[in-house]
Amino acid sequence: MDEDLLLYPHVFSGPPKEIPFLFPHAVDGPHIGMFPLAKAGPAADAYRAVSGSVSPEFRHEVDRFASLLESEHGEWEYATKALDWYDQDTIFFSITG
Repeated sequence: MDEDLLLYPHVFSGPPKEIPFLFPHAVDGPHIGMFPLAKAGPAADAYRAVSGSVSPEFRHEVDRFASLLESEHGEWEYATKALDWYDQDTIFFSITG
């Protein structure tokens, strides 16, 4: 799997530098992460490809995550082609709990 498709560094990446205001966050670490929608499809394919080699106790979560990424990527592909006003390019993760 390509390292830029791994979720961990993106989930804990913090907010984009282009956002001109601070998000409320926990004192002990990053509170928001982001993942490029353009990579959601390739990431879903990569997670599906390794799903069979993941411990059975985590396989359902890997498959579910791949399905969510596929869905987000599909909506992104449709919207970028069909909606002239659409400009979203990022999935944001909120770190809670």
